[in-house]
Amino acid sequence: MKKTTIIFVLIAFCALIFGCGSVDKKGNDEKEANLKLLEEESKDAAFNEGQEFLKKNEFEKAIESFKKSTVKDAEFYIAYALNALGRTEEAKKAFETCVEKGVQKVESFYNLALISYDSKNPESAIIYAEKALSLNPKHIATLFFYGNMFFVGNNMDEALKYYKEAEKIDPGSSDIQTAIFVVYLQTEQYENAWKIREKVDKDAPETVLAVMQLAEMTGNFLEGAKFAKKELLNVSQIRNLAKILFTKGGDLIEAIELAEKEEIAEGKYSVLDRSTTKGSAYILALNSEKNLFVSCETNPSNLLPTEVSEQGIKVEGVENIIPFKEISTKLSEICKN
Repeated sequence: MKKTTIIFVLIAFCALIFGCGSVDKKGNDEKEANLKLLEEESKDAAFNEGQEFLKKNEFEKAIESFKKSTVKDAEFYIAYALNALGRTEEAKKAFETCVEKGVQKVESFYNLALISYDSKNPESAIIYAEKALSLNPKHIATLFFYGNMFFVGNNMDEALKYYKEAEKIDPGSSDIQTAIFVVYLQTEQYENAWKIREKVDKDAPETVLAVMQLAEMTGNFLEGAKFAKKELLNVSQIRNLAKILFTKGGDLIEAIELAEKEEIAEGKYSVLDRSTTKGSAYILALNSEKNLFVSCETNPSNLLPTEVSEQGIKVEGVENIIPFKEISTKLSEICKN
């Protein structure tokens, strides 16, 4: 598979990893990073009340409660709630005040970095992130954010450096592993990418599709075909690639079973294997009547009826049965101009 195919997929799922309009990973991760202190009990009733409102995303009520609190950290959570309400300028000033007063300085710098990036000011975002890391080099949210900044700047070496630092702190994070996986793909470290495939986010269709594309490129056909969870086979791109990987891996029967579950419109077909290599293009597919055929053209015509046996497939006009594990190779040879 061509590198451009991999890059096309990455463009699609970078939004999943880095967020739409933000280089932070996901909203829940940001909330977790910001609200970690809320796990601690306080003797201040107003602060505890504010905690509960924040957990329920009732930000206006949270602000009113925190304003009544005597707990120092309440100022930070007021800033956080303001930002959650979209009152960005007020939130920015509030976080800056927290920094001046020494209230949750690392978290405040981190949030200022996020605000700066979302405000299209990446230079300021980097400065705030550096300040956060200077105070706490192991602040995982900032490490991930900083890595993302290098990623969008196409500095993959530095991006990987900070992702790896974050990995040391939380090796089980699928977000971090997915980010590392993406960098490996972008830098053509395909073997390294394949080694960590089981650690990536398996619930993200874009990530799963990239793993499967990598499987085709590296020849790990059956492992790639089986990578997607059953529910993700409802995603057409994933299901289509799974069929092809099963066929290339020698399990045409599984590929046909997937195809037979589809509603194939009249005149359309379900692809089980294909090659677009110049001079040897072919398609193996099921038509709308669920009959197997081979065509030596990218857009099928001159269909060659094909039958499946225990030994492999028999293509009309081809003398010998083609063993399952040799389908891709033999069809390429048969269709070679």
